[in-house]
Amino acid sequence: MLKSIANSTTGLRAHQQMLDVTAHNLANVNTVAYKERLVSFQELLYRDLKERRLPVAGHAVRPPSSGRGVALTATAASSRAGSLHFTGRPFDLALEGAGFFRVTRPDGSHAYTRCGNFFLDAEGGLVTAAGDKLGITLDRPAKNDRDENIDLSALIITPQGEIFIPVPPPQLEKETDARSAAENKKKEEKEEPPAMEKVGELPLYRFANPQGLLPIGGNLFLPADASGQPREGQAGEDGFGLLKRGFLETSNVDLAGQMVNLMRGQRAFQAAARSLTTADELWAQTLNLQV
Repeated sequence: MLKSIANSTTGLRAHQQMLDVTAHNLANVNTVAYKERLVSFQELLYRDLKERRLPVAGHAVRPPSSGRGVALTATAASSRAGSLHFTGRPFDLALEGAGFFRVTRPDGSHAYTRCGNFFLDAEGGLVTAAGDKLGITLDRPAKNDRDENIDLSALIITPQGEIFIPVPPPQLEKETDARSAAENKKKEEKEEPPAMEKVGELPLYRFANPQGLLPIGGNLFLPADASGQPREGQAGEDGFGLLKRGFLETSNVDLAGQMVNLMRGQRAFQAAARSLTTADELWAQTLNLQV
């Protein structure tokens, strides 16, 4: 009976953890670029059933054995991509592929994310909502007679990760009379689209096994032995994917699948609890036996 109680206890613990993971997935169904967690179970080591003072018929080739229960061994992030949601914000970036953005945290360490809702800070760089800096360097165009007022909010990021900024056209001559005003108006009507100047590039990173990344919260991941080290590349290269400006990747949580997992975990937890109760009742009856 003690073995049955121990086995039932492992089942209660493992399926409670499964319910915790499922609840976490459901709580993040609307989190940008969230990857649902997948649980893995594993049976524990077996023990030989060798009881003393029991008759043995012959010599068994392999002695009978009994399991020790179950354990939740790993939780891995699903590699399935989420759908793209149009936002229209110029600094919202979605990845179509297996790439990751690299951000620098306040302590100077690097982390990786697929959450692309970035903002422009006072220094002209892109940061996450939590203030982590995106791993790019923007070079401000040189000052000249055409770009005295550079609007950094007009940054344009191409699907290949190249970052451009429109250069203001040369200022028209100051209007001195009605004739010059008419000439300036004609120039404005014939004005060509503003010239674009490249001010930086946005590198992407990929891993041999993205499911092996270590989640640390805030939609951030750290490399681990199972994931391998990051490899840098540009959007559009093989395996890195393309950037979609004005879009965000939604969570890939499958609500129907998570509800099924919730019911499975609950039923398995109830079964383990019932097994524990039965073993306890048998143990009580054994202790109350009278010769």
